[in-house]
Amino acid sequence: MKFPKGVRFQCQRCSRCCKHTEERRRKILLSDLDISRIEKNVGLKGDDFAEPCQESYPFRFLMKMVDGKCVFLDEDKSCKIYELRPLICRCFPFWIERRGNLFEFKASSDCPGIGKGNALDSIPALLV
Repeated sequence: MKFPKGVRFQCQRCSRCCKHTEERRRKILLSDLDISRIEKNVGLKGDDFAEPCQESYPFRFLMKMVDGKCVFLDEDKSCKIYELRPLICRCFPFWIERRGNLFEFKASSDCPGIGKGNALDSIPALLV
Protein backbone atom coordinates (compact mmCIF):
# COMPACT_ATOMS: atom_id res chain seq x y z
CA MET A 1 0.00 0.00 0.00
CA LYS A 2 1.37 3.36 -0.99
CA PHE A 3 -0.07 5.97 1.36
CA PRO A 4 1.08 9.58 0.91
CA LYS A 5 2.35 11.34 4.00
CA GLY A 6 0.80 14.58 5.18
CA VAL A 7 -2.50 14.33 3.30
CA ARG A 8 -4.85 16.78 4.95
CA PHE A 9 -8.61 16.73 4.69
CA GLN A 10 -11.58 18.33 6.36
CA CYS A 11 -15.03 18.12 4.80
CA GLN A 12 -16.29 21.59 3.86
CA ARG A 13 -19.94 20.45 3.65
CA CYS A 14 -20.13 21.90 0.13
CA SER A 15 -21.88 18.81 -1.35
CA ARG A 16 -19.72 18.88 -4.51
CA CYS A 17 -19.31 15.12 -4.05
CA CYS A 18 -23.09 14.66 -4.27
CA LYS A 19 -23.71 16.33 -7.62
CA HIS A 20 -22.35 16.93 -11.08
CA THR A 21 -19.91 19.80 -11.43
CA GLU A 22 -18.38 21.50 -14.43
CA GLU A 23 -15.23 19.42 -13.88
CA ARG A 24 -16.79 16.04 -13.24
CA ARG A 25 -19.91 14.01 -13.82
CA ARG A 26 -20.45 12.13 -10.53
CA LYS A 27 -21.00 8.39 -10.49
CA ILE A 28 -22.06 7.32 -7.02
CA LEU A 29 -21.46 3.58 -7.16
CA LEU A 30 -23.39 1.23 -4.90
CA SER A 31 -22.79 -2.32 -3.74
CA ASP A 32 -25.45 -4.88 -2.85
CA LEU A 33 -24.68 -4.12 0.80
CA ASP A 34 -25.26 -0.39 0.25
CA ILE A 35 -28.60 -1.12 -1.44
CA SER A 36 -29.83 -3.48 1.28
CA ARG A 37 -28.76 -1.16 4.13
CA ILE A 38 -30.63 1.79 2.60
CA GLU A 39 -33.70 -0.32 1.75
CA LYS A 40 -33.90 -1.74 5.27
CA ASN A 41 -33.57 1.59 7.07
CA VAL A 42 -35.31 4.05 4.74
CA GLY A 43 -38.21 1.91 3.54
CA LEU A 44 -37.52 2.40 -0.16
CA LYS A 45 -36.88 -0.23 -2.79
CA GLY A 46 -33.56 -0.20 -4.62
CA ASP A 47 -35.34 0.77 -7.85
CA ASP A 48 -36.45 4.01 -6.14
CA PHE A 49 -32.88 5.29 -5.72
CA ALA A 50 -30.56 3.10 -7.81
CA GLU A 51 -30.16 1.71 -11.28
CA PRO A 52 -28.06 -1.20 -12.54
CA CYS A 53 -24.66 -0.35 -14.04
CA GLN A 54 -21.80 -2.15 -15.70
CA GLU A 55 -19.13 -1.37 -13.10
CA SER A 56 -16.98 -4.05 -11.58
CA TYR A 57 -17.83 -6.06 -8.48
CA PRO A 58 -18.81 -5.15 -5.81
CA PHE A 59 -20.36 -2.05 -7.41
CA ARG A 60 -23.29 -3.19 -9.51
CA PHE A 61 -25.54 -0.15 -9.11
CA LEU A 62 -25.46 3.59 -9.63
CA MET A 63 -27.25 6.12 -7.43
CA LYS A 64 -30.03 7.92 -9.28
CA MET A 65 -29.54 11.62 -9.86
CA VAL A 66 -32.26 14.26 -10.12
CA ASP A 67 -31.28 17.51 -11.82
CA GLY A 68 -27.64 16.42 -11.53
CA LYS A 69 -27.86 15.77 -7.77
CA CYS A 70 -28.02 12.59 -5.68
CA VAL A 71 -31.63 11.69 -4.87
CA PHE A 72 -30.75 11.87 -1.16
CA LEU A 73 -29.25 15.37 -1.24
CA ASP A 74 -31.41 17.88 0.64
CA GLU A 75 -31.89 21.46 -0.52
CA ASP A 76 -29.68 22.65 2.36
CA LYS A 77 -26.79 20.51 0.97
CA SER A 78 -27.12 17.82 3.63
CA CYS A 79 -27.45 14.09 3.06
CA LYS A 80 -30.82 12.61 4.03
CA ILE A 81 -29.16 9.23 4.67
CA TYR A 82 -25.80 10.38 6.05
CA GLU A 83 -25.52 7.58 8.66
CA LEU A 84 -26.40 5.03 5.94
CA ARG A 85 -24.37 6.60 3.13
CA PRO A 86 -22.69 4.23 0.67
CA LEU A 87 -19.06 3.18 0.97
CA ILE A 88 -18.09 5.39 -1.99
CA CYS A 89 -19.55 8.41 -0.16
CA ARG A 90 -17.75 7.50 3.08
CA CYS A 91 -14.41 7.40 1.27
CA PHE A 92 -14.74 10.42 -1.02
CA PRO A 93 -12.59 12.34 -1.90
CA PHE A 94 -10.26 9.34 -1.60
CA TRP A 95 -9.97 6.03 -3.38
CA ILE A 96 -7.50 3.21 -3.77
CA GLU A 97 -6.09 2.42 -7.19
CA ARG A 98 -4.41 -0.86 -8.02
CA ARG A 99 -1.26 -0.85 -10.14
CA GLY A 100 -0.05 -4.41 -10.45
CA ASN A 101 0.82 -5.56 -6.93
CA LEU A 102 0.81 -2.02 -5.56
CA PHE A 103 -2.26 -0.29 -4.13
CA GLU A 104 -2.03 3.48 -4.28
CA PHE A 105 -4.05 5.90 -2.17
CA LYS A 106 -5.43 8.78 -4.31
CA ALA A 107 -7.28 12.02 -3.56
CA SER A 108 -9.62 14.01 -5.80
CA SER A 109 -8.18 17.38 -6.72
CA ASP A 110 -11.60 18.99 -7.18
CA CYS A 111 -12.58 18.64 -3.50
CA PRO A 112 -12.17 21.93 -1.58
CA GLY A 113 -11.51 19.99 1.66
CA ILE A 114 -8.18 18.60 0.43
CA GLY A 115 -5.31 20.42 2.12
CA LYS A 116 -7.45 21.54 5.06
CA GLY A 117 -7.82 20.10 8.55
CA ASN A 118 -5.61 17.56 10.25
CA ALA A 119 -3.21 15.25 8.45
CA LEU A 120 -4.64 11.77 7.95
CA ASP A 121 -2.41 9.00 9.18
CA SER A 122 -4.43 6.01 7.99
CA ILE A 123 -7.29 4.99 5.77
CA PRO A 124 -9.63 4.05 8.67
CA ALA A 125 -9.56 7.73 9.71
CA LEU A 126 -11.52 8.45 6.51
CA LEU A 127 -14.46 6.18 7.21
CA VAL A 128 -15.76 7.96 10.33
